[in-house]
Amino acid sequence: MSGPYRARGAHGRSLPVAHIATIPPARATGDTAEAYRELRRMSGSGRVAQVVQVFSLRPASMRRMMRAWELAMWAGDEPRASRELVAVAVSRLNDCHY
Repeated sequence: MSGPYRARGAHGRSLPVAHIATIPPARATGDTAEAYRELRRMSGSGRVAQVVQVFSLRPASMRRMMRAWELAMWAGDEPRASRELVAVAVSRLNDCHY
């Protein structure tokens, strides 16, 4: 298989990439649309990252993920920049590119 459904692993091997059906923000209705609006208010960016859209078929799970993100990024005394730096370092260590 080639094209957009392949990725390179840590050792240069070609690996299959899973496809997950999502509901884009422009097509969302009901609970999913409300969760997207909540995220936009919380983040202040107006964007909905694809990693969040992965939860679009399960809005209750999306809200739990958003709450975990909110606690990780906003609660406590550490500056947000420090938290973002830790998140980037952990993603890098886990070979996670998004």
